[in-house]
Amino acid sequence: MKIASKLLSVLISITTFASGITLFLEIACFFDLKTLGMFFAEICIIFSLIYTKRNLDFMIYQDELRKKYKTRRSRDE
Repeated sequence: MKIASKLLSVLISITTFASGITLFLEIACFFDLKTLGMFFAEICIIFSLIYTKRNLDFMIYQDELRKKYKTRRSRDE
């Protein structure tokens, strides 16, 4: 799961970079509604990736806590 978390971090950074380029093209080169639509789609993708990464990191944290505070009674379950 930690590898998936690192991959999500890389995807977030790539998507943020692509969104910045799209915004630059929208402002500097041509003002087009298709490009603006792409920018909003990339923003939605960034938010969904961040949400997924936060949930995955929380699952990893819970798993580490479960392993850390395992008692003899919880091993039987």
